[in-house]
Amino acid sequence: MTQNSLSTLPYLKNLQSDPEKFQIAIEGLLEKYKVQPVGNGYIDLIVDKDISLALVHELTKLTVAIERLTWWCHVTSETKNELGCPHGMGGPQNKFGKGWFSECVGHPDFVVLDAINHLNKSSMLPEIFSTKSNEVVANYIKNIFPSEGFYSPCLYVGLWLCVPDDWTRKFYWP
Repeated sequence: MTQNSLSTLPYLKNLQSDPEKFQIAIEGLLEKYKVQPVGNGYIDLIVDKDISLALVHELTKLTVAIERLTWWCHVTSETKNELGCPHGMGGPQNKFGKGWFSECVGHPDFVVLDAINHLNKSSMLPEIFSTKSNEVVANYIKNIFPSEGFYSPCLYVGLWLCVPDDWTRKFYWP
């Protein structure tokens, strides 16, 4: 990335400078990675934890940060027998394969700003904020999450993107 392509706007103002461009790019990534959205916004975007790392990397290149992770149990006949699923409440059908997703409300969310309190989305440059946030997210998914007491192989990640509250998805709905 050249110096001229770096934004001088703070993180959220940068997203608001061209919301259409960012939303279309985000939705292209959701489609590419077969993300299962819940609702019509950019929170609880359910994706397999292994695939999530590539998505996090691409969101970082787009300068879109992730602010929170939630957990969703992927319920199939196999996971019911092997792992005792579901591990939560109801949720959406899996549009890309077998089963459905159960929201795990008893598992603690991973909140990025709690993990690194010196980040400020209101004043940080987009490249810095998204890189720092998403590095923490990727590290958590890859290295910490598998050793959490609540971990189960059936759990998928629910990504909460750090975007303006009034954004709703434009077209992506599997």
